[in-house]
Amino acid sequence: MERRKIDIILASILILLSIIILTNDGLADGGVETDLGSLFLPRIVACFIILFAGTIGLQSFIKLSRNQPLDEHEVISTTGFLGVFIYIAIFIAYWFFVPYVGFLVATPFVMLAIAALLGGRNWLVLTIMSVLVPLIIFYGSRQFLRVFLPTWSL
Repeated sequence: MERRKIDIILASILILLSIIILTNDGLADGGVETDLGSLFLPRIVACFIILFAGTIGLQSFIKLSRNQPLDEHEVISTTGFLGVFIYIAIFIAYWFFVPYVGFLVATPFVMLAIAALLGGRNWLVLTIMSVLVPLIIFYGSRQFLRVFLPTWSL
């Protein structure tokens, strides 16, 4: 299976759904109202989805239109399910451990595990991002959205 075509299709679907989130004011009926509005976080996430999905879709479209040969990582193997089972195991473990060890402790480990599963190469950058992103999400959601993510309970 060719990843470029799948990237273009999924990017198009994600962009379309994000545009619906950005333009429809009736999506947050009874949502939590903050100083920034009840649709602030979904709209910020929708903007990031458009940005990232557009980047991936555009790169795949350019490679597909130029008929560039496929790299080894652009062919999706449909014969084995080991990677899928590992993803599921990681997320089940995350779901189980977050209430006990908290968001800030569990999330960096999950991010590193998924990066390793995806074949991440630069471990310094991966480690920094795995620590920095959960910190930003944790304190951003607490300060701006008043959403309190799980903390250490042991």
